[in-house]
Amino acid sequence: MTVWVLILYAAGIVLILAEFIVPGMICGILGGLLVVSSAVMGYYTFPEYIVFLATAEIVGVFIAIMCGMLMLARTRAGKRLILSDSQQAGAGWVASETDTSLLNAQGEVFTALRPAGTVIINQKRVDAVSESAFIDKGTKIRVIAVQGSRVVVEKIE
Repeated sequence: MTVWVLILYAAGIVLILAEFIVPGMICGILGGLLVVSSAVMGYYTFPEYIVFLATAEIVGVFIAIMCGMLMLARTRAGKRLILSDSQQAGAGWVASETDTSLLNAQGEVFTALRPAGTVIINQKRVDAVSESAFIDKGTKIRVIAVQGSRVVVEKIE
C-alpha cells in the first residue's frame, strides 16, 4: 500500500508540472486528484502520521508549482507573457509631466476642494488638492506645490 501512495503522489506532481507545459487544466486537475488520493490512502494506511503526510504533500505541491513557474518563464509562451523592454523616460514613457509654470499662480476654485477638486488657473481647468482644509467654490487660491500631475493649493486670505 505504501508503494501506491508514493506512486500516486509522484504521478500527481508530474501531472501538475505537465500543466505548465501543456496548459488546459486537465493535467493540473488530474494531478491534484492524484495528490489528494495519495493523501487519503496515506491516511488509511498510516493514520498516526497524517500531520506529517499532509504537510509533506502540501510542501511538495508548493515546490512543484514554483518549479512550474520557473519552467514557464523559460518557454516560448512564457517569454511572451513577460515584458522584456523597459519603459525609459527618454523614449517618451512619462506618466505626467510637471507643469512648473503653475507654481505660485493664483486662481479660483471651480468645484469645491474636499480636499480634491478643480480650480481655474489662467483660464484653464486644473485638478488640484487643497493643502489642509476644505475650500468652497469661488474662493481665491494660490498654487504652493506641483509634483507631476498633483497640484497643491492654499486659500488666499
